[in-house]
Formats: sequence, C-alpha cells, structure tokens
Amino acid sequence: MHSKFSTAAFAATIAITSAPAIPTHAQSDGATGDAAYSNPCEAAPFTDFDFWVGDWVAFDYDTDVVQGIDRIQKLNDGCTVWQDWTQMTDRFRAPGAPERYAGVSMSSVLPDGKWQQVWVGRGGGTITLQGGLNDEMGGMVIETNGASQGTQFELKWHWIPEENGEIHSWGEARTKAEDGEWSDFQIQWNLRYVPRANVGPLKVSVE
Repeated sequence: MHSKFSTAAFAATIAITSAPAIPTHAQSDGATGDAAYSNPCEAAPFTDFDFWVGDWVAFDYDTDVVQGIDRIQKLNDGCTVWQDWTQMTDRFRAPGAPERYAGVSMSSVLPDGKWQQVWVGRGGGTITLQGGLNDEMGGMVIETNGASQGTQFELKWHWIPEENGEIHSWGEARTKAEDGEWSDFQIQWNLRYVPRANVGPLKVSVE
C-alpha cells in the first residue's frame, strides 16, 4: 500500500510541476513516438540565460584583478544551467578554512515562467533567488529576501551581456533597520566576465 501510494504521489507531483514545459502529442493506436518531439528547452524562456554559458574568467570590474573562474554549462537537454565557481582570491574565505571559497548553482525555469537559481557555497550556505530577463536592464536579474540573525535583507544579482562578448555581473544587498527603514543597496561583488579563450596567463591575487 505504501509503495503504490508513494509512486502515484510522485508521478502526480512530476505531472503538476512539469506540465507547462511538456508538450502533449496525439498518439495513434496506442503507440508512442508517432509525432515529432519538440524539446521545449530549446526555446524561450529556457534560452534566456544562454548568454552566460561558457568558460569565463571573472575580473573585479573596478580594479581588473582576477576574482575567479566560472564554468557555465547547460545540462538535462538544455533545461538546466549549471555553474561551477572557483574563487581565485581569499575574499569570502572562512576563517581557518583550508581552501578558498567556491560554489555551484543550478538555474532553471519554474512552471510560471520565472527563473530560479539555487546557489550552494563552500561551507553549506544556500541562497535561492528568482527573477528573469529585465528589459530595462538588458539582462538577467534575480532576487530574494529573508532574515539573518533577526535582520531582514534583500539581495539582487545581475548579469548584463555587453556588445564585446563580455558580461557585467554584480550583486547588491540592503537591510532593514529596527525603525522599518531600508538602507540603500550596497554592492557585494562587481565582476567583468571575459571568455577564458580571450585571457592570457592568469595573475592570481594573494589577497
């Protein structure tokens, strides 16, 4: 009884959460595969983040110091964008940690068409953000809000493709004071993504 119920519940969950992304094809004589299959992840909104896919070197936007290596690829028949970030400086490194900071993220499209990214950093910190293409900004903007140690916060992360093939990416945050007033957004990181193929030998910072 338990096994049958679990299987049915799982199947129903998959059907509900995936329905907007799975086309329905007419079948004849009970056969499968009679109609041509069209992968929904080959069209918008699943292609909205394609400009981020590639091997990148991320420089500080102001100082031009190398900050990290970012490898972005599409998985799961193009339905998932996978990020593998390696920090090349000691920034964000936890006190006493044997290795520099690193992290991965998985980005995908929700049934309502919004993008969702789940970031997991070295040390176990997880951040979930949602958003999508922003016509005014000309790129991808995702955001979240929450509370840490009793303080409310908001985060916004941006990726803006530039005409020269590079990407301007930055993250900003603000907090809410006890009197209910929000602070101005403060830049947390500000990066210039350059294709790895366009970068010579890396000069890694020891900061």
